[in-house]
Amino acid sequence: MANEAIIERRNTISVPPFQNTVINDYVPFYFSIRTPMLFNIITGKGVKKRHQADIIYMVFKLTDLANDKFQWCFTDGNATKEISKWFTDLKNLNKIDWRSIYSTDFSSDNIDVDTDRIRKKHAEFLVKNHVPSDLITALIVYNTSTKVKVDNLLKKINFVTNVVVSPHDKFYFG
Repeated sequence: MANEAIIERRNTISVPPFQNTVINDYVPFYFSIRTPMLFNIITGKGVKKRHQADIIYMVFKLTDLANDKFQWCFTDGNATKEISKWFTDLKNLNKIDWRSIYSTDFSSDNIDVDTDRIRKKHAEFLVKNHVPSDLITALIVYNTSTKVKVDNLLKKINFVTNVVVSPHDKFYFG
């Protein structure tokens, strides 16, 4: 669903902690919800427009991924931006601007006058190559109709996980 130019650019940007790898070698996760990218998807800005009911959040425990079973790292902002810093130790989670992560005001003229909020809100956690589906702790969906569809699909493939309908003002735009 992402912008094709952005996807291609991620094929050319090295991951500093791990030589000879690029961002697209990793499964990316955001720390935040209700991101500017989700807004672009639901409005069709630069990407194919989709309804929020088509967007499903996959929830993982950070400690299930941030261990020696996986090659992982995280950034303090969008991984494609040169000013973003890279980390391989969870002790550096305090380097992430959590106020930006939790903020729902990501416009460049936000109340805090933080012109770097969009970059920081897109802080990424990256896992090399793949993430096993059995580590999914929950799926967050837009409404009960989507929940029924997802529950039926999961039943068909014999996969069990918690499917939760989100309050619209938490994970999705109202």
